[in-house]
Amino acid sequence: MKTLRYKIRTNWAFYLLIISYAYLILNMTLRLWFGDGINIFATYSDAATEAEMLMDANKVYWSKTCFLFLTLLLYGLNFDYRFVVGTAASFWSSSLILMFGTSPVLLGVATLGAILLIQQIMRKEIRSA
Repeated sequence: MKTLRYKIRTNWAFYLLIISYAYLILNMTLRLWFGDGINIFATYSDAATEAEMLMDANKVYWSKTCFLFLTLLLYGLNFDYRFVVGTAASFWSSSLILMFGTSPVLLGVATLGAILLIQQIMRKEIRSA
């Protein structure tokens, strides 16, 4: 039987972030393809014009692209994956909070990202073995 890479008891924040992200993707996918549609940018933006909405969409896309690049870069530089995910999640949520303000999702991701970083720093497991 396959086991998880990390123990759930000591890495609960990592797995909670994965479960939360899976829920968001599943919810968005179901609403996009089988519901009334979803405008992901509207959850961040209160733009009044199409031009403002496009600019806000570009900001959200920039943040998510940086999240992906930061994840790939840090993992490629041999950082522990939990540290990588914590850093990237913290960057993503913080950048969107700075651009658009707080929301429950962004605050939750920022908190989980910070917890992951603190756990890995306290464990002295920032770099992979």
